[in-house]
Amino acid sequence: MTRYSRYIKFFSIASDIILLNVCFIFAFYYKYQAFNYPFLPLLLYVNLSWIVLIGISKQYNISRTSTYFKVISSTISILVGHMLLVFAYYVFQQPYGYSREVLIILYSIFSAFLLFYQTMFFIVVKWARRNGFNYRNIIIISSPEGTEEITQYLKAHPEYGYNIIGNFDMNEFDNDSFQVALTNYCNTHDIHEIFYSLSNVKQDLLTKLMDFTEINLIKIRLIADFKGFAFKGLEVENYGNIPIIKVLTTPLDDWEKQVFKRGFDFIFSLLVIIFILSWLLPILALIIKLDSKGPVFFTQLRTGRDNKTFLCYKLRSMHLNKESDTLQATKNDIRITKVGKFFRETSLDELPQFFNVLIGNMSVVGPRPHMLKHTEDFTAEINSFMLRHHIKPGITGLAQLKGYRGEISDFNLLRNRVKYDLDYIKNWSFWLDIQIIIRTIGTLFQNNQL
Repeated sequence: MTRYSRYIKFFSIASDIILLNVCFIFAFYYKYQAFNYPFLPLLLYVNLSWIVLIGISKQYNISRTSTYFKVISSTISILVGHMLLVFAYYVFQQPYGYSREVLIILYSIFSAFLLFYQTMFFIVVKWARRNGFNYRNIIIISSPEGTEEITQYLKAHPEYGYNIIGNFDMNEFDNDSFQVALTNYCNTHDIHEIFYSLSNVKQDLLTKLMDFTEINLIKIRLIADFKGFAFKGLEVENYGNIPIIKVLTTPLDDWEKQVFKRGFDFIFSLLVIIFILSWLLPILALIIKLDSKGPVFFTQLRTGRDNKTFLCYKLRSMHLNKESDTLQATKNDIRITKVGKFFRETSLDELPQFFNVLIGNMSVVGPRPHMLKHTEDFTAEINSFMLRHHIKPGITGLAQLKGYRGEISDFNLLRNRVKYDLDYIKNWSFWLDIQIIIRTIGTLFQNNQL
């Protein structure tokens, strides 16, 4: 069982579509006890929208080295996209008798079964490859040092399904003898893939090797030698016929992850606004009005992604003053109102920033945004400060969970806040965002200022 990866992909796509249809049929019958109108139109749209998303996304382009997080995050992204498309269709077709209950039931059971199925499918495939099924016979062509490194890595990950048949030192062969030896070896050992190191490229040899692999239907993978560089990822772009390697400095340089994070931000903020702020903000506004004179909301220009400014929304927690844009709040600041003190301790004053998230100039999780004067001052103190603006600022962040919140009174506090912000940017994952959100909710009512 070697060359079955194409069937694994097909089976995964087919089983997901079957599961989607089964869940839809169940949801529709549960609601109507019959398959009357609009069963067929909606069934057709549900399937077509899923197929379209498959075509434009890369959910099923899962490699042997893909992690469980990549599989699940890809599944969630296409699930969220499909949900948005179907709910949008419902909004436009609602006068024709479409039921919201059908869609709620559909995605409740489909989401649970799909995530469970994808998890089990991932486990089974990894187990099969670890135990000698769906493997690839490979040879490695490299310098001795490069051969040892990649060999140790692949042997440490048997779940990838790579069976190393042999290692070739490119320095031991001239062009003719190498080609003859390689041809004989591949023919007698049923080789599926060749790993070739670029650490010591011989252009004529590589050209002949690529011709050889093309004729013999063998895949070739080029090992880029970038040891000593802390690259988070590489992406190949084509400038005409010239391949250019693009260095991805953070996970969110990947546009797909940006879209996924933005989709989560939009849905999360919309739910908070509808189910919490719709009734809570009027109550808080009344309390502010009874406590002190002035507007309910406080707006301030702050630094956002790519050093662009945006208008940040907050509930007013201070008496009106002329220093709000130049002087940061301190723990016992006399400008803070009695109600404002409670708001700041519980982070209630930050709630309007969910509108910033919905608009798109903030994220739920990210480095906290600073007022413009602080951005200017802090940049002069720490060279790496501006790296925080590589992504959108957030309502909460890793630095805040580590205790670096509120007033910045000395250089060490600033340095550590920047350190944790950069750690978050360089190591971003959807699961990290979820952890930060859960932990933030758990500490909302602790006596700390944000």
